[in-house]
Amino acid sequence: MDHEIFGIYKLTDNGEPTTKDVLKPGNKMVAAGYCMYGSSSMAFTGTGVHGFTLDPSLGEFMLTHPDIKYVEKCKFPKDGSPAKSIAREPSLS
Repeated sequence: MDHEIFGIYKLTDNGEPTTKDVLKPGNKMVAAGYCMYGSSSMAFTGTGVHGFTLDPSLGEFMLTHPDIKYVEKCKFPKDGSPAKSIAREPSLS
């Protein structure tokens, strides 16, 4: 799976973008995002997380999971260790 981090800057004028437009300090950035992609992709922006899935018949990514949210209450303890009620001992069978 690949990923990409990107930033969006405002153009300094209405002409074609130049190197000067992107070689600016981070505090001049107007938006940023992070995207993981493969046959299924996630796009992260300041306004949310959205899931896309490749439709092989179209050759395009379709929005399949809009506005993904995290669960407030979790089955796992805050320290990250697995909950005893769902953890199992390793087995070779």
